[in-house]
Amino acid sequence: MINFIRFWNHKPTVLLFIHLIQDLDLVLPLLVGLQSRNDLVYQVCVLDQILNKSPRVKNALEKLEVKYSKVSRLGILTGVEPNLLGIRALITASESTAGPHKAAYALTKRANKSGVLTYTLQHGFENIGLNYFDELYTAENTRFASKKLLTWGDTALLPEELAVETRSKCITIGCPKYINSTATAKVEFSNHRNYLIVVFENLHWERYSEQYRILFLQDMEKTAQHFPNTTFLVKPHHAGVWLTDKYQGHLPQADNIVIANPRNPQWEAFTAPALIAIADGAITTPSTVALDAAKYQCPVGVISYGLNLQKYQPLPLINELGDWIRFVEKLQTTEGRLAIQQQAHLYISRNLIAGDAVTRILNLIAIDIQKKYTLNA
Repeated sequence: MINFIRFWNHKPTVLLFIHLIQDLDLVLPLLVGLQSRNDLVYQVCVLDQILNKSPRVKNALEKLEVKYSKVSRLGILTGVEPNLLGIRALITASESTAGPHKAAYALTKRANKSGVLTYTLQHGFENIGLNYFDELYTAENTRFASKKLLTWGDTALLPEELAVETRSKCITIGCPKYINSTATAKVEFSNHRNYLIVVFENLHWERYSEQYRILFLQDMEKTAQHFPNTTFLVKPHHAGVWLTDKYQGHLPQADNIVIANPRNPQWEAFTAPALIAIADGAITTPSTVALDAAKYQCPVGVISYGLNLQKYQPLPLINELGDWIRFVEKLQTTEGRLAIQQQAHLYISRNLIAGDAVTRILNLIAIDIQKKYTLNA
């Protein structure tokens, strides 16, 4: 019989789908990895709404000289876009039955029916349907269409309530995100003071009480006033933009507070990894930023205010104004900084497997394709 891959007379093609702004940080390292391989080729499709909202996505792809196609949400949901002819594997960076992931879920279901191998990446430290559940996204109502879910840490860490169907798809692979990408814009921020702390808000502000939000803003303002030698760069989430778009109250006021509004072209190009790379420290609401910062040896504290954040231990947890102040004081001494970095090292070793996740992911896909089409030849 004719070998299937030889019959098609080209290397197997992997399709990568970007449909959320935050997908980019996971997809870019894979694209860099694919560009250096001789056993796989790739195509990229991007939701047109994302290209309209975020010039950063377009600029990053063009900087890597990645050709991509634009697809519409309606085209995906109706099965018209993208063309799957010749595609051997599909990678999504956020896919589930949850409403925000609907397009990726629909595309993955169509790919499954077409015989395309399907993979989705763990897209956050707290990934709904995988290791995070609440009243809206439960273990019972959140599912994945992808045949394989590629997790950052040991699958033994996954919660007991995880659906058996989901658990059976999980493969420990590591986290492909990294800061020093050739396609990552470099931050030029020369007017900060002796120290620079980046304060991050995350995507899901609906998870927090009004009291949590008020304390977050009040304590940040008081901390900035307490440390005139430190610039506090506040980074709203690119997609959530709670502080700059949705919040209508009093904004933190101090001449050493800078709010990096993602709607402003000056700041739109920069996401968490780029800012972490230039920071002396980071303070964040519970989010993947904590892991990103810890991974790159940037001392990080997590704003708790009484939330159960056991999974973030042993990172410093901030429950009151005094914790803000003590955290910043530690950052400004060599001994204190090293102590926080040691906590971060323990946190990383517990939650991430070491090694080159990009190579693991691409090797897994290449082997799966070879097995599938060798058997079908």
